[in-house]
Amino acid sequence: MDTKRVLQWLSVLILGVVIGAVIATAALSSATGLSFNELFIQGKLKETLSSLKEDKGSITKNVKIESDDIYTPVAAVAEKVQKSVVNIRTEKLEQYYDFFYGPFSEKVTGIGTGIIIRKDGYIVTNNHVISGASNITVIFHGGKEMQGRVVGVDPESDLAVVKVEAKNLPSADIGDSSKIKVGELAVAIGNPFGLSYTVSAGVISALHRNIQATDDSGQTYLYTNLIQTDAAINPGNSGGPLCNAKGEVIGINTLIYSRSGGYQGIGFAIPINDAMRIAEDLIKKGKASHAFIGIYGDDASKYPEKLPRGVKEGAIVVQVIPGSPAEKAGLQRGDIIVQLDGTPIRSMEDLVSQVRTREPGDKVKIVYYRNDEKREVEVVLEEKPVKTGLIFNGSEVIVG
Repeated sequence: MDTKRVLQWLSVLILGVVIGAVIATAALSSATGLSFNELFIQGKLKETLSSLKEDKGSITKNVKIESDDIYTPVAAVAEKVQKSVVNIRTEKLEQYYDFFYGPFSEKVTGIGTGIIIRKDGYIVTNNHVISGASNITVIFHGGKEMQGRVVGVDPESDLAVVKVEAKNLPSADIGDSSKIKVGELAVAIGNPFGLSYTVSAGVISALHRNIQATDDSGQTYLYTNLIQTDAAINPGNSGGPLCNAKGEVIGINTLIYSRSGGYQGIGFAIPINDAMRIAEDLIKKGKASHAFIGIYGDDASKYPEKLPRGVKEGAIVVQVIPGSPAEKAGLQRGDIIVQLDGTPIRSMEDLVSQVRTREPGDKVKIVYYRNDEKREVEVVLEEKPVKTGLIFNGSEVIVG
């Protein structure tokens, strides 16, 4: 290689080094806020590079924290709430009949979940978790076991209160279910299939769901105003808390919609405002109070020949219970109820749901049609008698 070509290569190399240095210096100057003079003439380059090297660990650490924040809300909720969650183990005697040996009984165990609502040992769970149990064992976070006794049950809301003899228990923070919004974070904690303190997360999928369900005795109830969530709920989660991002309990997990018997993305929880009202009744009186209007009814849309002109839906009165608030107000068989306190009534479920949100003693304004005549009447709701516990009987509904 001749001398001329060597000089050409050296020139290119030197030019590349100079350009690279200029670019690097500009980048370093931009990142540090220091000028070329400060970096090189005043000797601050070494100091700056040393500082950047020391900060490398904290920069990486900060990036990692930001990445972990994606998971922090659910972990924080679980950590806050889990000490207030209990597992419930039940025993009951089931009666059977054998063709050869005659009647016999067998001990059956069940599992469920509960949430501590008061430091002095009051726990809310589902009625179906403890229904018929001869023995209730409450298992606390950490493994401690205590015997529980039933304070009161309310099959219509599927709620029950269990008491243990203890003090200074870690009670849960109770939220406000009236402020729930569709799409917000939902965290369920429970004992699915006996797997203690399982945490699942999702969102609030919908609000104000009305669902029919049949209990172990074959009695079918209409559960109203439920929260729908896609947080995984399975057998054993029943009675456990549904929480928001603050770690506040906003619902009591109670039902799932499933064709297989397992989780399929749709679960339901009783709003905590409703649950706490029922729980307070059970603690104070041993039973829950429900507003009662006293009619059997059905969806008016099933009887198009009875609908007045221009009316397409409502709740039709099939029977009025003697002595009930409805009879005292003058409602009759065949009346079609279309409003309650200004809220449209499109079906019998609507009427049941609206009455359920009231208290005994409340006055409600009913708008209804008798034949083609539109009428209004004020009904004073009363406390529901125990003997009217039937909620569904075929297609007919009794408002409770």
